[in-house]
Amino acid sequence: MWKIGKVVVGVSLGFLVKHVSASIVVSGTTSRLPMALSTILNDLEAEGATSVTTAAVVTSASVDRSSLLCKLFGISGEGDHDDEVQDDGSTTAFGKTASHAEEGGVGLAVATCSSSLSCQDAASTAVACGGTVVLVVNSVDLDRGEGLFSSLAPAMERLLALGSSSDASLLVVVEGASSSSDLQAAKAKLERAASAMLASAIVQAPEANNGKNAMVLKDVFGKGVEYVSDSQPIDDMLSRLGGTRAFTDAAASVSSSVSSDNTDLALLLTAAPPSLSLSNSPKELAAARSLGPVARSALRSAMTAVLSVTGGYDTESSAEPKLITNFGSLCDAAVKRALDEFDTAVGSVGKKKNTAGSSLATTKVAKKLRADLVEAVYAELADVYEAQLKQLSLACFESFQRGLSGLKVSPNLGADMQGVLADSMKEFKSKLPSLKAASANHWPSADATKSELRQQMQDYNTERLTMARASGQFRPAPRKGFGIGFHWLLPKPFGNDYRLEPWDVHTKENLVYVPPDKVTDVDATSGDWRNSIVPSPSGNELIYMQ
Repeated sequence: MWKIGKVVVGVSLGFLVKHVSASIVVSGTTSRLPMALSTILNDLEAEGATSVTTAAVVTSASVDRSSLLCKLFGISGEGDHDDEVQDDGSTTAFGKTASHAEEGGVGLAVATCSSSLSCQDAASTAVACGGTVVLVVNSVDLDRGEGLFSSLAPAMERLLALGSSSDASLLVVVEGASSSSDLQAAKAKLERAASAMLASAIVQAPEANNGKNAMVLKDVFGKGVEYVSDSQPIDDMLSRLGGTRAFTDAAASVSSSVSSDNTDLALLLTAAPPSLSLSNSPKELAAARSLGPVARSALRSAMTAVLSVTGGYDTESSAEPKLITNFGSLCDAAVKRALDEFDTAVGSVGKKKNTAGSSLATTKVAKKLRADLVEAVYAELADVYEAQLKQLSLACFESFQRGLSGLKVSPNLGADMQGVLADSMKEFKSKLPSLKAASANHWPSADATKSELRQQMQDYNTERLTMARASGQFRPAPRKGFGIGFHWLLPKPFGNDYRLEPWDVHTKENLVYVPPDKVTDVDATSGDWRNSIVPSPSGNELIYMQ
């Protein structure tokens, strides 16, 4: 590989490619991050490794994760444990030997942060890996400037809050880059997007970073930021960039990141938004240290209460979730229960610490945690709401099928089937409001599900009607013919009569053809009234001249 500044280019010519040390996968795990790294560290140490390099892998939104890990880390699939590394998102961490035994027995522990990983877990995983992060980016995301920081931004914010920037490093892997110019272009786009993110969206703690705000990626990853293509495995690059650590130090990093009490305290005190303006008073410190676990416990309690009713969301269970017609009320009740549990716990914590419960409840930390608890519960329940929408759609479709089965085959079968479809859509719309919680303002819209259901039923109608017609059971009613008549009434079909001269084609001034009473009336001032009726000219003389 060639290194140009901070850009590394993989050259495909055989005599220029650096020999990559043989490596084997030791183990893989599907446990939750960041604690999953503990298992990998124990397995690597048992295999005889004396030191370890740890890294967290995150991706931008458009990166195709199929075969990504195998490609980045040179996993051929021929090793005894290669099948424990899966690119379907199930593998959360794996370990492998990164170099020859004679080079010191270095192990490599990799945590893979999937798109479903929560922001907090992604940030904790980056800290557990000592701040060494691998970012795989796609050119589509770089061009749009979007989808780059879904997992990286929480990690950057956590590293800044803990003042760990000087020990952090970032390796950017650019998909499809084949030359130094490609890498330079990717670097410019990513740096520009990162600067905008640091300036606007990431909460910073200047007091934890020598009184300065981070402006560029280098300010967050003090050890270095390097860019490479995805044409070669990155094992050796990671070992050089991130460095190696003793197993005791790596295990201590994992343990401290898992201990979320201290993490929550650091975030609340150093990375709070300006509107919170936390002080370091003993009361605020006690609230931050004590109420974080209380809020998480209340969140878990609310989710357990809802999922115990809906069911079917356990990944180890094959049972289908149940449709709860009053799901919205259930969610509102769960939120209320979580708040009651939080308020009760605030009082009990105050008594244990010889502090008035109401005093703890009035702290800025407690108010923020209470407000965040409501948002967190509704955010977690959004996925369950989408599943309930699917169950309602399924129930209405089954009702639609039952309605069709009761129809008799007749010439009006098509219209009858459309009537059943309309009734099923009315049923869906009538039950939809009871599924949404009153205070869930950010839950997804049901319009897409409604459109899919209508299209599904319409397609089903078309298919069944076509089958009935093909089998001869259904014959549509013949169309009835209708006639159209055209009548043209000429006031003067035979030209002027004997009462008028041939050239007298003017109408009389006192003729009224369409009076208000819809009866033709003639106002004759003198003589016979019939002399006041002037027929119109016929043929080519049909011209009224007034």
